[in-house]
Amino acid sequence: MKRTFLDEKRVRFISKIIYREWFLFFIFIVLCWYLFVFKLGEPSLWETDEAIYGEVAREILKTGDWITLHFNYKQWFDKPPLYMWITAFFYRFFGWNEFTTRLGSALFGIAEVIAVYFFGKILFNKRTGFFSGIILATSLQFIIQSRLALVDVPLSFFITLSIFFFYLGFKDNHKRRYFLFSSLFMALATLTKGPIGMVIPFFVIMIFLFLTRNLNKVRKIRFFEAAAVFILVAFPWYVVEIVRHGRDFIESFFLLRNVARFTTPFEGRTGPFYYYVPVLFLGFFPWSSFLPLSFIHLFKKKIEERFQKEEKEKTFLILIWFAVVFAFFSAAKSKLPGYIFPLYPACALSVGKLWDDFSYYIKSKKKGVFISFAIYFFLTSAFALAIFLIAGKVLPLEYNLFKMGIFLIIISLFAAGIFSFIFLLLRKNTYLSVAGLVGGMCFLTGILTLHILPLTEVFKPTKFLANQIRSSMRYGEKIGNYPASNDNFMSFNCSLIYYSDHPVEGIKNGEELRLFLASRSRVYCLMRVEDYQKIKNELKGMDVYVFKRKDGEIVLTNKKS
Repeated sequence: MKRTFLDEKRVRFISKIIYREWFLFFIFIVLCWYLFVFKLGEPSLWETDEAIYGEVAREILKTGDWITLHFNYKQWFDKPPLYMWITAFFYRFFGWNEFTTRLGSALFGIAEVIAVYFFGKILFNKRTGFFSGIILATSLQFIIQSRLALVDVPLSFFITLSIFFFYLGFKDNHKRRYFLFSSLFMALATLTKGPIGMVIPFFVIMIFLFLTRNLNKVRKIRFFEAAAVFILVAFPWYVVEIVRHGRDFIESFFLLRNVARFTTPFEGRTGPFYYYVPVLFLGFFPWSSFLPLSFIHLFKKKIEERFQKEEKEKTFLILIWFAVVFAFFSAAKSKLPGYIFPLYPACALSVGKLWDDFSYYIKSKKKGVFISFAIYFFLTSAFALAIFLIAGKVLPLEYNLFKMGIFLIIISLFAAGIFSFIFLLLRKNTYLSVAGLVGGMCFLTGILTLHILPLTEVFKPTKFLANQIRSSMRYGEKIGNYPASNDNFMSFNCSLIYYSDHPVEGIKNGEELRLFLASRSRVYCLMRVEDYQKIKNELKGMDVYVFKRKDGEIVLTNKKS
């Protein structure tokens, strides 16, 4: 009896500390800083999007044009400007480097974890919010994308807040200010990645109201006031661009970059209708193992009569959120792993609620727990087999470089799974069970940042070569990239533009290359070694010299140093 009393007293003491808001924020900030910010600026930028967004942000400062974005000093209509504005702000005050290029994404990642905590707290309780925030922060794809200069994390953050404030207004007597905030964040999402920032939350909200038989309450949302906020925030940039560039902007931004992305396999990025099933199980790992059980758990709550209407609406909102995002991007012809990123907060809330309820229903959930951990160990084993049986043959150089780090990651993931399983089923301690899986993901992040990412620089020689060109260049000299087309910014080695801090000329074929190298002033041309070997014979008889060579890339010049 004494031991039982002490155990209960210890649990109450730990719960009391954990339930203090400041302590939760401390955990979130420390954990997210380690996962998202630790050694953030050490790896060079990845092709191609990171280098593009970083260069676009820098050209905002160089051209002084904060409205029309530029890449390689040409008009660039691929994305709206909000994320590039934020990055340009960091450049102005903290300097231009890889850290400041990625900092915006990392900070949005931290903010979204905290937003999901509050969402879970409002929907259910503080512990569900805590679990949901921790789960989101330690999911594999969320860690990776929060460390990259991409627009997916800020887009997901604004969509999450838009749905969150809608729910606050829906729940709290339809208070006007909440709906206005929902519209505001919808507008910011639209300024981050285009119309999709409005389409996703709008469909989630309207389908939720329709299926919960609350569509007649739309008038209480103050639709026209909310629409006015959206128009005032989101529309000005679009209107100015249409006035400035007319048909060019409409065709490039709306028709090509948005409509064509949905209706056609844009730039060859396509996949089968089930494309996002393996993406989700890998991207939301390790918590994807519990995702099927969490959806079943939520669905049972929705259909059981003993739950009140409000309780059913909470679970329905999460299920609709997930279904809308998953169905929308599965229907799209263009597919990329990052597209479904806005559904991860819904997944975190679903799994967070499941782990909270484990404390009360673990006996009735034993079969589901066994199946969930079986999925976890299956995914870990599949990853190990894919690395050791396939990657070793297909990518021998990469395999030999990374195999020790990957081996340590796999061992740690198995250990974390065993630890979590034991403490959940045998000790019925959800906190330590969650801590086991969180520890495994923290170890994975440490291996990635300290061991694997530094080794990947072998495959990214452009930074070194661009810096060599930059230090040698004189006024009036040019840089070229072969093969590349000035009409297609995606055809460039975008890191060359970013690191050289100089406009780069696209060279499409051998004839253009000969003309470029025949220039009277000194020029530099970066290409892959394999492309150089193919065109080498066409350059015979010309004054062509190898300026620098490194790891599969080469720089040619027309004059000796």
